Amino acid sequence: MPGTVTIVHEQRAPVRAIRLTVVADASDASVPDTELPAFSGKLIALETDPGGTAPTDNYDVTVENANGHDVLEGVGANRDTANSERVGVVFSGTSLHPPVAADDVLTFKIANNAVNSAQVEVVLYYEGTPVE
Repeated sequence: MPGTVTIVHEQRAPVRAIRLTVVADASDASVPDTELPAFSGKLIALETDPGGTAPTDNYDVTVENANGHDVLEGVGANRDTANSERVGVVFSGTSLHPPVAADDVLTFKIANNAVNSAQVEVVLYYEGTPVE
């Protein structure tokens, strides 16, 4: 069975969340690159929660813009296989949250997973407005 990413956009006043439910491919452990719904604002936090079939330890989550830059500023690297983790999304060495413009095309990616049918829930929190 091919890998899937299901997206739900949530309001969690005063912030919003993009929840991604991920299931890796059953035969090659791949996860499809997935375009996120458009929004504008500031990235606040990333949360990962491995499922019943956990991904490989130290798997990586990125959200790349059209130029290939990880707008998560690297905080999605080396996620744990057993524990839920939450980390702030900030520019390195600062407390400033990266901005996202409404016309940015953002692509969600998971790398370094070798577990077939691995499951993980990823939540990206932001302050701002979805683009409809």
